[in-house]
Amino acid sequence: MFVFLKDKSIDWSSLQDYTFILPAVSVGNIGQLSVDLLISSLRCDKLAKVDHPIFVPVVGSDPYDDIREQDLMTAAELYISKEKKLVILQIRGLLIKEFCADFLAKLVDWIKICSFTKTILLSSLYNYERVDSQLTGSPFRYTITSSVKSTVEEELKNLQWSALETRRSVWKEGTEEILFFPGGGYTNMLNKLCGKMNIPLVTLLIFCAEGDNIPGVLLITGHLNRWLNFVRMANDTPGWKFPASWKLFFGAPPPLTMY
Repeated sequence: MFVFLKDKSIDWSSLQDYTFILPAVSVGNIGQLSVDLLISSLRCDKLAKVDHPIFVPVVGSDPYDDIREQDLMTAAELYISKEKKLVILQIRGLLIKEFCADFLAKLVDWIKICSFTKTILLSSLYNYERVDSQLTGSPFRYTITSSVKSTVEEELKNLQWSALETRRSVWKEGTEEILFFPGGGYTNMLNKLCGKMNIPLVTLLIFCAEGDNIPGVLLITGHLNRWLNFVRMANDTPGWKFPASWKLFFGAPPPLTMY
């Protein structure tokens, strides 16, 4: 599934003391934009391309370098920061639903082989699907699978984060409470799969809508950085380096001749 770049091969078993971060392809692209910000700020090295039929092919110029432009980006790529002991998966292409189960099964098998110290999913949910208790306060939430270590769970509680509230299932009779991920893409499927395979997974997510979600990205990455301290702080603010590709978020500026 992973195609290493030239001279970039690595032994997966050497990543046991690394943290793995990946995005969900979810509402507002919060996870993908957050991963973009991390890769750019930490100057991560591209390690491999991801080859799987789930991805609609896409190619473009390097989203992190607007000067040299010596590289091309593809639908899904794996990055590494040896300094921060961090592996990041970025997904840029659309996903084909029929191949999702196979992709996630292979991804989880790979995560199990690597034995990462932490696996973190960045995701988002529709803000119009909130229940009454979620309408006020921070839109940030988190979930954990049952195999997450108690020390990690304690770290999250000490940060005073709010866990995602459960809701009564509308598909089953009775009063069973479930975690509901509307607009979260494969968030629910990956959580269930990691739970079944005893893989510790922490999911960080926010409620949002489509549109300009930079504030939401800064919120979720800010919380992540408070926890793991990947990016150096300056005046209580992480020293983020915005990707070059963000300069044209909504296309080029209007031509002056129209005025």
